[in-house]
Amino acid sequence: MSSALSERLLIGIECTATALRGVVCDAGGEIVTQRQRALTGHAPTEAVAAVRTLIAELLATEADVNLFGGVGIALPGMINRATDRCESQTLWSAVVLDELRSCGTIGTAQLTSRAAAALVGELLCGVARGCQTVVYIEAGYEVGAAMAHQGRLWSGATGIAGMIGYDPVDVDGDITLQERIGGDGLVRRAQDRMYRDRTSSLSRRGIPRDREIGLDDLLNMARLGDELAQVIIARAGTHLGMAAARLINLLNPELLVIGGELVAVGNVLFDPVREEVARRTTPASFAVCRMLPATVGAAIGVAQVARQPGLIGDSG
Repeated sequence: MSSALSERLLIGIECTATALRGVVCDAGGEIVTQRQRALTGHAPTEAVAAVRTLIAELLATEADVNLFGGVGIALPGMINRATDRCESQTLWSAVVLDELRSCGTIGTAQLTSRAAAALVGELLCGVARGCQTVVYIEAGYEVGAAMAHQGRLWSGATGIAGMIGYDPVDVDGDITLQERIGGDGLVRRAQDRMYRDRTSSLSRRGIPRDREIGLDDLLNMARLGDELAQVIIARAGTHLGMAAARLINLLNPELLVIGGELVAVGNVLFDPVREEVARRTTPASFAVCRMLPATVGAAIGVAQVARQPGLIGDSG
């Protein structure tokens, strides 16, 4: 890579079920500018148009487009190289990926999953710098994982390694990890409790009766100390800890990083995760594996993918 290219600015777009986050950053992950856009109610074609508009806005923050060295886009779920499709529980599963790749004057966008992008960000700019074997778990609207060995991501035969949201959490396999700790499942349980008992603590926190709560509401209430919200998040932490323990036993990583929307509640989530990991991992695996919250985020990580697409196998 030429020194001129390495000094160029990079654009990273993180896509979720409900919003877009875009950043302009340098090769070290330092954010120059950032933008956020809501996606509530958008159809897949509208979501693609929103991504293009956001990229154009970020390009317009600099007078010279030649200052930019590339664009990366992180999608929820996993990018299946065999089908060129986003395997997701969200609207992004219906998006034609080639419609996202074309970025006009600055070439072709690199596409990857949010989990893989976030792990790249941690390896290059965050808590995983210098690590060789790392597992990243995304806990939020979508549940997934990414793995790195010898400093490079391992994405499997077709790029969809890490789809732990499909793991069953009961003996009969009727309930998956996605349903148990994913954003929609958490919100359904919170709404059920609220509607069964309108005097519950969650219903008294200023959420209007005529509006259903969302994941952001639930997380905000947990941060404010709401007992019901904290119980729901802590239960999710228990299931997340069980999944993390399985990955630690299987892969023997030196570091486990947890990211995604649920991380915003801090120890309400992490205390039960740590308890389950300590209880369910082998002593030898537990002894060498640190567990830390994510520090970088998928938008910065996927910008780094645009600079070094060879780091991952599903870059498009």
